[in-house]
Amino acid sequence: MIARHLRLMVVVAATLTASACQNAAPPMQKLPEISFTHLRPFHLDVGQMEIVSEYVSPGRAPNIEHLMQTSPATAAQRWAQDRLKPMGRAGTARVVIKDAKLTETGLATDTGLTGAFKKEQELRYEGSLEVAVQVLDARHMVVGETVARATRSRTLVEGATLNQRDQAQHEISEALAKDIDEQMTQLIGSYLNRWLIQ
Repeated sequence: MIARHLRLMVVVAATLTASACQNAAPPMQKLPEISFTHLRPFHLDVGQMEIVSEYVSPGRAPNIEHLMQTSPATAAQRWAQDRLKPMGRAGTARVVIKDAKLTETGLATDTGLTGAFKKEQELRYEGSLEVAVQVLDARHMVVGETVARATRSRTLVEGATLNQRDQAQHEISEALAKDIDEQMTQLIGSYLNRWLIQ
């Protein structure tokens, strides 16, 4: 009788342990760092650079940029640090992050019998990034400026894990920053050419 109770307790304990292991949250994945160091930087004839963010996240749904490992704003800052190098004696290059949002919206899925037999898109991410590069003279007056804007969106299938969601958000931030870089490569060469040191 006692042996029977012991066996029952062992089975219950094993079941609870297995259940706890299954319910444990997966460890947070380490996402790759967004970097532009592999590209030749723009050498600017200014004495210093500053990065200013005018975008303030509302910090609530549907916005999620404040919850991300690498937000669009962080990606834009990394772009500026890697690609813009002050090489002169006077003046300032100012990078202004005007917009850097990412929203998450739930999509309607089929909850009927047919919905049980198909995988549908459940979440929609929409991101936008707007960055200005300004050149300021010694009086701190703007004497040159160019602005780049980018938008990205994607959907995720239902049942996506937290790690898959984080990966998708990270990829949007990276894609937005790459879009800004591509545009700025053209814009800086066209509109800020007089401050470029070849």
